[in-house]
Amino acid sequence: MRKIFFVLLSVCVLLSVAQSCRKTFDAGNWDVTPTKFRDPNEYTGPTKTLKVMSVNMNIGSTVANFPVMVDMIKAYNPDLLFLRQCDSKTTRAAGVDRPQVIADELGMDVYMKGRSYSGGQFGNVVLSKFPITERFGLDLTKDPSRGEQRMLAMARVEVADGVFVQFAGTELETNADDRRVQAIDIIRATENLKDPIILVGNFNEQWTTPGDALTYISGNFKYACASTGCAFNSPKANPTGTFDYVTYQDPANLLIVEKTLEAFRTPESATNFFPTTAEIKVKLEK
Repeated sequence: MRKIFFVLLSVCVLLSVAQSCRKTFDAGNWDVTPTKFRDPNEYTGPTKTLKVMSVNMNIGSTVANFPVMVDMIKAYNPDLLFLRQCDSKTTRAAGVDRPQVIADELGMDVYMKGRSYSGGQFGNVVLSKFPITERFGLDLTKDPSRGEQRMLAMARVEVADGVFVQFAGTELETNADDRRVQAIDIIRATENLKDPIILVGNFNEQWTTPGDALTYISGNFKYACASTGCAFNSPKANPTGTFDYVTYQDPANLLIVEKTLEAFRTPESATNFFPTTAEIKVKLEK
């Protein structure tokens, strides 16, 4: 009898608890949905999505190829665009200001950091769908006995009212010793900036076998391809290497990588490089 009593008592207790639970939780009341599994630091406010694109314009690009490259860029319709190996008003470009033509076609602001070449300029160009409020150009350290002058082009853009991003692009030297020093130049030029920085371009080292340049840059910038591996974007017929990167520095924790680095695999590219793209969100509330 004592065993039966305790069994019945246990059943009563369990039923009582169950009834109590039913009284305190209404499955249709979303105000009491558990939130303890949500990261309390997760940002849920408004954002602005930035479509980023890095393009090799090819020093050997012919006059006939330029409209093809413009159409390819328009097909992706980037918000932030970097052009490397770009001509402006040179003889081989038939005197055309290529950066300005692209800016006009896509409704972008433009800044070119170049060097004198063949009656015009040759170098790096940053373009933005948002207003450019500041421009900065830097000649990277060069060994006078070899190579060519490499540069950094950077623009501060206002992506929303009072929200700024630094957009920068470069192409480092093919010589490892020069790349090392040039990576340090870029780190020093950006280390005290308070805005988020998006740095793109060709660092001339492979993700799979990084040298000093990639190692130094990765110590200060995050890669938009960190979780998936950086996309191969050349040679076009069978890509086996990464020649355009998208990286970012985020001192105020305002950036969210929405879509990781990938090659824009389009047959319309008139060079041997596919453009590289990424999508990054900017938080509009701190």
